[in-house]
Amino acid sequence: MNLYIGTDGDGFGAGSLPLGVQSPYGALRLGADTSNTLDIPIVFNHLGGYHYSDTHINLFSHTHMFGAGVQDYGELGIIPVQINNNKHLQEMISKRNGYRSEFRHEREVVEPGYYQVYLDTHKVNVELTATEQVGIHRYSYEKIKNKQHVILIDSSYTLQTGACNRSHIKIDSINHEITGLVFFRGSLSARFGGVTTYFVITLNNWSKFGVWNNGQIIEGQNEIDGCSSGAYIILSDEQQQTTMYVGISFISIEQARTNLHMQTNMFQPFDSIRTIVQQKWLDEIGRFEVSAEWNREAEIKFNTALVHSLSSPTQWDESNGIYLGFDGQIHTKPEYMQHVYTDLSIWDVFRTQIPFIVFHDSQRANDIIHSIMINVEQGGDLPKWPFANGYTGCMIGSHADILISDLIMKKEHDNYLNLTQVTQALRKVANQNQGHDSRFDPSTYIKYEYVPYDMDQDSASLTLSYSYDDWAIGNVMNAAGLIDEAKEYYKRATWFEHVFDNKTNFFCPKNTTGKFDCPSNAIEFLNTFDRRYVEGDAWHYRFFVPPKHSFEY
Repeated sequence: MNLYIGTDGDGFGAGSLPLGVQSPYGALRLGADTSNTLDIPIVFNHLGGYHYSDTHINLFSHTHMFGAGVQDYGELGIIPVQINNNKHLQEMISKRNGYRSEFRHEREVVEPGYYQVYLDTHKVNVELTATEQVGIHRYSYEKIKNKQHVILIDSSYTLQTGACNRSHIKIDSINHEITGLVFFRGSLSARFGGVTTYFVITLNNWSKFGVWNNGQIIEGQNEIDGCSSGAYIILSDEQQQTTMYVGISFISIEQARTNLHMQTNMFQPFDSIRTIVQQKWLDEIGRFEVSAEWNREAEIKFNTALVHSLSSPTQWDESNGIYLGFDGQIHTKPEYMQHVYTDLSIWDVFRTQIPFIVFHDSQRANDIIHSIMINVEQGGDLPKWPFANGYTGCMIGSHADILISDLIMKKEHDNYLNLTQVTQALRKVANQNQGHDSRFDPSTYIKYEYVPYDMDQDSASLTLSYSYDDWAIGNVMNAAGLIDEAKEYYKRATWFEHVFDNKTNFFCPKNTTGKFDCPSNAIEFLNTFDRRYVEGDAWHYRFFVPPKHSFEY
């Protein structure tokens, strides 16, 4: 496989995949956040933190979004460095990315569950592995005369500049433990108020410590607040190698400590944890047997895509099965679920990844649908794109309808799926304005039987999406024995015809008077930046009629 796939490209062509370590579906995605030679920030190329064309590693952060088109997560940045003295350290801290390091791909190793890179600037070899909520770092410092071995902990770091709203870090020099939190509002998390990540770090044999704030180091101080703050640890002189354990939690510092203890079995050695994590990956990948000697490149792409497909959504429950709910309360996952999931970019994956999970992992597919219904129980509404423990309203449609329908139509749903609860949620999203993640005003949509362009510029894209959503709802109603109601939704599934322009043979926006606003020439029909269509062009949406062949007119 080639896990660099998805880490390159520009703009809308960027894969936005992080490069680093995680367990299958793990919440902790520990990896390098990189920058180019001139340190010119190109946001859209760094939504996953890492970009293949870059020459420098800024630091290693502990959570990342996976392939999404916005910036969020990417908090708690750490990097090992070597310094001459405190003045040298001060210089690093006082300027933007002053501690970043050059690196080369020839000195990287990338495997599922294991990442290694040599930091050329600092002369440190970095190895990473991870459990579901714990990142394990192993640093091997090259011995250089008069150099001190230091670990920098940027506790206020977030991948999105300015996303930090509150940060705290505290050093316990007696127990060799560092604790803290960062409260951040990223592109998605800001939409429901923000997310707090708590952390507990443990390592041995440090000799000195301090903090920094607004670019100034404070030697010997053990605690600091602020969104331009962090801490540093100076290792003992004889220590050439150290292993650091970083536990995170979205619940509390105490839960981060519990995750740390339970998931490392009280601090097993790095190689032991790496072996366990990589075996988890082998167990998942081993469900598939693919051989393409005639096309080695295709085999590499398949295996890489397989690993990527097993990397998200995010396992949200933590050690002992507890998790932070959409109601802001701590819950314990139901016994019939193996895990609770979030970070479900439904618009991106309803056509591909989730049906793939249904195909090969029925238990996980059921857990994903149960997680969506738990969102409904705790938050009141069906989500479009659940992120962490909140609604984001991201993208169009109400395609959770399709995920639920797909599971039921394939008869893969378990006996714990409450069809009464499901039909109530689907009925609500199709006919009422929800408090969160609502469709375009349902009463207006039902009145016109399409979304008018003079009310929403996404007219055609929305109408096509809702037609598919309503077809899916019809399937669920049918499965629930609500035959007459199913017929009504199947009828609504034909409403995409109202935005089909017979003159151009394309689906086009249509206003309240019935006038179409179609692209006027061949270039416009292929313009993916045309605001009349959502992340596509007229040609893309011309073929987006999944209900067309699924019932008779």
